[in-house]
Amino acid sequence: MENDLETWQKLHTFYMSQGYQTKDLAAHLKVSTRTIQRWLKGKSQPKKKYLEMIRKYLCETAKSKIQD
Repeated sequence: MENDLETWQKLHTFYMSQGYQTKDLAAHLKVSTRTIQRWLKGKSQPKKKYLEMIRKYLCETAKSKIQD
């Protein structure tokens, strides 16, 4: 799971560098921005279902940005 967490943290960094906001990801996942901040800081870890949702969302966001 640690590798999954590192991977999504890298995707999130890319996501943010493209002008997107954590609040958009939080809204998609139906969690608070604080929850995402806690995940990023390693204070808690997302459940496996959230890791999969995050991966899909960030990958699709990256793909759409690249295609633009």
